[in-house]
Amino acid sequence: MTVQMQSAAPDVPLANKRTPLVTAVSVLLYFDAFAWGVGVVPTLYYAFTYKVLPTVVGIRLMGGPFESLGIDALIVAGIIFVFVSALKVLAAYWLWHCRKDGAVLGLILIWTSAIFWYGFALPLGPPLGIAELVLLIVVWRTLDRGGSPFSPGTAYRSRTADKGNE
Repeated sequence: MTVQMQSAAPDVPLANKRTPLVTAVSVLLYFDAFAWGVGVVPTLYYAFTYKVLPTVVGIRLMGGPFESLGIDALIVAGIIFVFVSALKVLAAYWLWHCRKDGAVLGLILIWTSAIFWYGFALPLGPPLGIAELVLLIVVWRTLDRGGSPFSPGTAYRSRTADKGNE
């Protein structure tokens, strides 16, 4: 008994094939999302419970310019940062499927995250953000523009494809 392996159809556009760089930026966004999303939650819980930021090995966690706003405002800003990090999971998922809207969302979230990296004095944020930005710029042309059903031109492409089948 032999099993035949089928390869991708020759008419599959290049944009639907994930390149190693698209995989890299997607994995980097997943890592960024989970690292901040999961890593900040215990600190926020501690701050909410004890009304003070925790100190580990002499380092005050999430202590930066946002600290001057007060502990309650810092907790709210931290919750917003967790939400922004959760949205990076969506951007990474879309990028994994070669959708350009994932890159657009990723670019928006990098700049949004930069506010929190500064405000919480997070030293690993900028290097991750720069790597994500460079990779998104490099892979931009390889992504599928019509990944979302709401992308411009999607309805036109589907109507012309249907006419070809008649």
